[in-house]
Amino acid sequence: MRRIVLGMVLLAASGAALAAQLYRWVDEKGSVEYRDTPPPASAKKVESRSVGVGAVETPALPFSVQQAVLNFPVTLWNSDCGAPCDQARAHLARRGVPHTEKDPQTDIEAFKKLTGGLDVPVLYVGANRIKGYLESEWDTALDIAGYPMTAPPGYRQAAKPGAAAKATPSVRLYTHPQCGPPCNEARNLLAGRGVKYEDITAQEQAEIDELQRVSGDTKVPVLIVGQVVTRGFSAPDYNLVLDAAGFPRSEQAARQ
Repeated sequence: MRRIVLGMVLLAASGAALAAQLYRWVDEKGSVEYRDTPPPASAKKVESRSVGVGAVETPALPFSVQQAVLNFPVTLWNSDCGAPCDQARAHLARRGVPHTEKDPQTDIEAFKKLTGGLDVPVLYVGANRIKGYLESEWDTALDIAGYPMTAPPGYRQAAKPGAAAKATPSVRLYTHPQCGPPCNEARNLLAGRGVKYEDITAQEQAEIDELQRVSGDTKVPVLIVGQVVTRGFSAPDYNLVLDAAGFPRSEQAARQ
């Protein structure tokens, strides 16, 4: 009979990340063993990996969850996009899924290359990527990976370090008195989301030169959130950029 022995208990203490070395090998009888100590000289097909579980504040995870974490680690790219992002966090908490939460704003360009856009949330279960939140798709991916349907007793996902201190980037909107509806709609969207921004009228030569320098053109409106430049006005594009930057959505904006 195939036998699996796990000699490692995943711990988290005082919110600090712990790391351990896990070894996998096949013994003389053909049994597969997992231990946190090096294998004997007779071991075959030896593998090792480092395991960190600092995000989980629980004395020990069930064996099946430990295996899921090892084989299909979960990463949630998330921000403050309103209901979808809140539902994403709640879903993982309800199922007791140990995971790493990452903020796209820390490196927007890398996030775009990784996911092909700026939409959040994005869930990775191992190599499986799921864009957006759909309960049935998330459950299917987590079921296949072996994660529990409900949180194990005593499980608690630690709060993301530094999350409360997150600051949103500066926002600038370049407009012109003759811009008309596009500029007005841009202002209304920012106001509707409660975004504090600098409205720069590109009318004097100095402002026109500045607009040319930052956007490569003199057409307006131009929205700049941190280092991200969005030319023209598109409500979906504006909302995606603001979501990635951590600006919360109003109920109206969440429906756009």
